Amino acid sequence: MGGGTSLWASPEWKNDPRSIFNGRLAYLATTIAFAGCSYGFDQGNIGGVLTLPTFKHAFGLDKLSEDAADHRAGNIAALMAAGGSAGALISAPCADFLGRRWSMMLYGAIYLLGCAFQEVDHLGLFYAGRFLAGVAIGSMSAGAPQFLSENSPKSIRGSMTCLYNLMIITALSLAFWVNYGVSKWQNVSITDNLQWKLALGIQVIPGGFMFLMLPFVLETPRALIARGKRDEGLKNLMKLRKLPEHHPYLQQEYMEVCAQVDQEQEVAAGRNYLLVLKDIAFVPSNRRRFFLAIMLFLFHKFSGTDSLNYFAPEIFTMIGVKGGSQALLTTGVYGVVKLATTIIYVAFIVDRVGRRLPLIIGACLQATAMLYIALYVRFAKPAQGGGTEAGGIIGIVWIYIYAFGWSFGHSVACYVVAAEIFPSRIRSFCMSWCFFVNWIVDFGITKATPSMMTHMGWGTFLLYAVLTYIGVIFVFFCMPEMKGRSIESMDDLFQHSIWTMYKRAYPTEEEKVRHDVGDIFHGVAKVLDGGEKDNGNVQFERV
Repeated sequence: MGGGTSLWASPEWKNDPRSIFNGRLAYLATTIAFAGCSYGFDQGNIGGVLTLPTFKHAFGLDKLSEDAADHRAGNIAALMAAGGSAGALISAPCADFLGRRWSMMLYGAIYLLGCAFQEVDHLGLFYAGRFLAGVAIGSMSAGAPQFLSENSPKSIRGSMTCLYNLMIITALSLAFWVNYGVSKWQNVSITDNLQWKLALGIQVIPGGFMFLMLPFVLETPRALIARGKRDEGLKNLMKLRKLPEHHPYLQQEYMEVCAQVDQEQEVAAGRNYLLVLKDIAFVPSNRRRFFLAIMLFLFHKFSGTDSLNYFAPEIFTMIGVKGGSQALLTTGVYGVVKLATTIIYVAFIVDRVGRRLPLIIGACLQATAMLYIALYVRFAKPAQGGGTEAGGIIGIVWIYIYAFGWSFGHSVACYVVAAEIFPSRIRSFCMSWCFFVNWIVDFGITKATPSMMTHMGWGTFLLYAVLTYIGVIFVFFCMPEMKGRSIESMDDLFQHSIWTMYKRAYPTEEEKVRHDVGDIFHGVAKVLDGGEKDNGNVQFERV
């Protein structure tokens, strides 16, 4: 499953039945995680491809003024984010009315069509391909973490949800090295489009794998139960966990989901979006969750990662690295640092240490790295592409430290938190709007970055540093730890003010289970303590 899960690192898994960690779960996680490759390849590809002379010639960038070329390059890079914004908005109705699995298949088909259009050296069709691929990537960015989170056992939910992000970083790293490889081709004619077409065409492979594997993935039990299909939801849960109907572990998970759905229906019956909007606007705990998730995505973007991902070669050139293959090589190492750190995070950190502390530490490293780059460019005034001096070498190291901090923090925290905090009725809608914010800000930053680097220079990095430091303060006060909590227990947690979350950031054992279901199971445990436990085969009344 990508980088694996943290079964060997998370202490909670030792109390879980071994059968829940099975091949069906691994197949589901692998299939859905492939969605991350689409995002990663796009981010990693386009920045390097924009520097290739053959691509510049094919799309007229070499015949434009500097400002006009910046504008067109910004359009090419940002159209994916524009499509992502639209895709994020349609992800909620698709997930709720088509189902999680069939909506992912729809996104996969749109993505493959967009990739095909990007292989044509016609600016209009290329723009259309960028936008279509963006629609699919935006939809999958909301759908994939939700799919993974809803299906994973809570002891490895962080790791399993992070597989989407791990595949983003894996594809990003591979794309950097593909760009470096094609840049080293010898005696390439300026009209040889194979160079950039190959670099962009690689992204079709994981998209095709996901599309072909999806028909054999189970629909999410939580989604089925929320839509009133409780028997079908229970059957899928039994298949996914490989447990009999009356096993205590399966019954606790099933009862928590049903209890949350029942509570929503008691407030107002139905699932239309008018009710969803009322739930978000008038239920304080839902408002708090929505506010937290939106702010995490904003600070995720304000850390400057999109500028680095899309335009890393140009940024390395700003601190003195020579252009061309050398800048792409330095960018490739940046991708490797991100990948290695993300594997460590997924395998050892997210379900042992948690989400909160790594995010605080990682964001501090990111902000400090951006601050150094800003001060170095401001006061050392390195010649662009003129060779790397000592301060520039330290700058490269700080960019790699930025990648380290990013992989431990903002890279994954917002995705995981958004996928696990919302109740079932509003989950798809809230995630849709979270990712709309993610993509619309991505669009603005990506489109503006070439001009920002040309006209603001060092001020670009200073702005990112200040915003990231502010984000650290917000996370400390407002973001609780989600590790070990069931998705349904979030209802209890967010009864408290968002600004006091730091006081109850870390849950007790009782707080990891929804209170009403926890009371039932504590009562059963007391009864069993006084008699025979029947090897765990306790009989529960069907909910």
